[in-house]
Amino acid sequence: MKRRWGCLAAALVPLVGLFFLIMTPVWRDDARLDAFHQKAISYPRPPHTREFHHRDDATSGPNLTGGSGDYCEYRVRITLLTTLPPQRIRDHYSKAKIPGFQHDVMVSVYFKDPESGESQFIVEFIDTYRNPWDLLCGAL
Repeated sequence: MKRRWGCLAAALVPLVGLFFLIMTPVWRDDARLDAFHQKAISYPRPPHTREFHHRDDATSGPNLTGGSGDYCEYRVRITLLTTLPPQRIRDHYSKAKIPGFQHDVMVSVYFKDPESGESQFIVEFIDTYRNPWDLLCGAL
């Protein structure tokens, strides 16, 4: 009986170790994305602006915008409605100084055609993290 448990443990311990080796970077990346998402949605909105059906999207991965390199990209997109002119929205977000993982976060604004006196726009927050040893976003 002891021998069977020893064989079972000898087979399971490496599998459990491999599981944690693989999942630790995934859990770390998820935690970074959650923290970045929280920073982005916490950034103050311009006046006369509201969420559009609570639409926001957060994603991460290697080179999301294309290109090459050994970095992870974190992106949060928030869809908002406003009665302000586009230039006031651009001015508001051009002043954003949000610290990222290694550099300040890049913020972009995209407008759709106005409808019923309100303009729908997407504000996109992008941050990058470079680590050549990162299994998820490194040079694999």
